Amino acid sequence: MTIPPILDQLDVPDLDFAFQDTPDLHHLLAELRARKPYAVVPFAGTRAVLLLTHDLVSAALKDEQTFPAPAMYSLTTEPVLGRTLQCMTGDEHRLHRAIVSPPFRRSLVTGWIEPLLEPFAHTLIDRFDAAGHTDLVAEFTTRYPVLVIGKLLGLPVGDEATLLRWAHDLFYFPLDPPAAQRASREFADYVLPIIAARRRDPGDDLISRLVTEVVDDTTLSDEQVLAFLRLLFPAGADTTMLALGNTLSALLTHPDQLAILRADPAENVQWAIWEGLRWEPPVGLLPRACPAATHWQGLDIPAMTPVIFAINAAHRDPTKYPDPHHFDLTRRATTMLSFGQGPHSCLGSWLALAELRTGLRALLDRLPDLRLAEHAAADATVTSQVGTALRGPTALRVEWG
Repeated sequence: MTIPPILDQLDVPDLDFAFQDTPDLHHLLAELRARKPYAVVPFAGTRAVLLLTHDLVSAALKDEQTFPAPAMYSLTTEPVLGRTLQCMTGDEHRLHRAIVSPPFRRSLVTGWIEPLLEPFAHTLIDRFDAAGHTDLVAEFTTRYPVLVIGKLLGLPVGDEATLLRWAHDLFYFPLDPPAAQRASREFADYVLPIIAARRRDPGDDLISRLVTEVVDDTTLSDEQVLAFLRLLFPAGADTTMLALGNTLSALLTHPDQLAILRADPAENVQWAIWEGLRWEPPVGLLPRACPAATHWQGLDIPAMTPVIFAINAAHRDPTKYPDPHHFDLTRRATTMLSFGQGPHSCLGSWLALAELRTGLRALLDRLPDLRLAEHAAADATVTSQVGTALRGPTALRVEWG
């Protein structure tokens, strides 16, 4: 079979960008970008086009016609999460997004959700603050967003370990299908009775808002609500967990920046969060597909070619960010590629930002002189966590006081 010209030569022959991590990914991406704005790389047994510049990644995120989200998500998430917003396009997507989006608007996040966040952060810190040391990944960043999502949904949180497992396993379908399918079934068995109860007697929680919202005389069925919750639960937990871990990793390995943050937390926490999202976005490599052959941005891309939006490369594009490899919270840049762009931009961006600000501020307030423990720097390095797409530190072993 003849290989199309754009795919005839691999730029990275020995690294599968679907499953394999590399210890120095940013160095590799910078080397590739210095040669040309894209690269051809191995991806799950085939060849993919890896977009490397801010301009290309931004344009691709906005171009739903060329890179429709369902082309990839119908294979990677629909079998376990159901027909979610990721698997919709056109009018179907617009209608469903209009129904589920009101609780995530900035005004509601500020007035309804933000007051709930701080008590959760402090409850978790209460468990370890007297010890003088902990692993923030195991004891804080992993738990905090899961408990927040559980509270927003109005779930009777009796088994924290089960919620944590569901949030983890639901995103693991490409890597561990049995675990993901088991989590999907268990989550459905747990949530469907709650959905039915909220239809009978709505309360002040997210599930109640979802089952009572009406747009264009349309409401969501139980299965549609369930699919949205299956997406929201891991997406709202895992990406926030990784984003907070990445920001903490950056601050703990850049003591000068942590000192700037401590000097004026009220002013600098928000900028530390934005710089953390730029320096290491939780979704670093976002795979999509090009269903039809196209000539796009000067590239002739064959039909059904995987196309990887390298958000982490775009965020370190020197034409957009001077000295891009330097973590600098005085940069004052809002890096919206972290939440995507276009019709499939992240619905929960305001919620995520509120969680990140509150969590970071609580840690600074409660743990004086927070620092990495001795010999802990290696674990604090950001690495692949779910395939190569989601990235964060494996551990953040810290001490204080």
